[in-house]
Amino acid sequence: MISVGLIGCGEVAESGHLPTILQSDRFQLAAICDVDPARAKLFSDRAGGVPQYSDWRELLAREHSLDAVVLALPPEISPDVVVEVLRLNLAVLDEKPIAVSVAEGRRLLQAVEEHRGVYQIGFVLRYGDWVEYIRQLAPSLGLPLQINVEVYDERYNPDDALHLARIQSFIRNSSAMTHEGSHVIDYVSLWNHSPWRSVSAVAQQTSPSFSGPNVWNSRIEFDDQSTLDVKIGWLLPELPPSTITVNGPEGRLDFNCVTGVGHLEVGGGEQAFALPPLAPHWERQYRTFADAIDRGSADLATVSDGVRALEVTAACELSATSGLAVTPGSLAAALGLTGNVQRPARHTPRSTGPERIVEAR
Repeated sequence: MISVGLIGCGEVAESGHLPTILQSDRFQLAAICDVDPARAKLFSDRAGGVPQYSDWRELLAREHSLDAVVLALPPEISPDVVVEVLRLNLAVLDEKPIAVSVAEGRRLLQAVEEHRGVYQIGFVLRYGDWVEYIRQLAPSLGLPLQINVEVYDERYNPDDALHLARIQSFIRNSSAMTHEGSHVIDYVSLWNHSPWRSVSAVAQQTSPSFSGPNVWNSRIEFDDQSTLDVKIGWLLPELPPSTITVNGPEGRLDFNCVTGVGHLEVGGGEQAFALPPLAPHWERQYRTFADAIDRGSADLATVSDGVRALEVTAACELSATSGLAVTPGSLAAALGLTGNVQRPARHTPRSTGPERIVEAR
């Protein structure tokens, strides 16, 4: 069993990380940490009374049997913790986004390389059957691709003060594009591996009571002439269905992320298909993490994947504030970084988890 500590006891940890660890046959929860002692005790009680801490430094200093640490922390806090965990030669599963700035993301990339550590970013949506299904079909649609993704989440409910405060904090310290859009950038990269070359974005704040923009429209252009149009809508009173459309010279695919129903036109034929709708796949994520620990390195949802997503969403933020298109070079110049931001080379498509063939219903 892999002995793991959980740092951060918020909503994502409660609904996803904690129950997955407790139900896993690969992981054993050894310790809990949260700045709120009541939350730490709640999690500890659910885990059978494991040690609880309010300071992550104390947890790392006292729990010498740990093999890994799961971080469910805000991105403005997590990088310092990641660097220390890697220094102790412990594996890390870190919630996305990887950081709030590209400079901090690069610092994590350097730390992973320096310590040769196991680092996996929590892109939990990439393990969905629909992601793999589109990955398998994308080559048949031809190039260039025109990809359109619309994601509507975090419905506005003034009566749910805790949820509203959490989302307002995300918008204040980062952006809806970085938090939600990083998922999109990640799974779309599994369908098209071409480096990005230009980003344009417009952001809207639909209420003066919000702490920042809650609606984003972004266009990402890639070296192979493909495009990705992303719309993110948070804190709307009613949420339209989230949808995905992939157009290519040889065909078209439409998918409703809420119902799981889709339509494919390719090779002169067409068919309807149905797959499980969009949802986080916690068990698959943790199985991938366990495999990475066994192997001694992560090759899915890597630190490079996290940095790439952060760079693209940072370019969206810069474009929205400047009103200009942003390139890797202009992003690096605006952020005071040396050279262009990282632009990974093309690589061979591979499965988002243990090899599987996805068949639509």
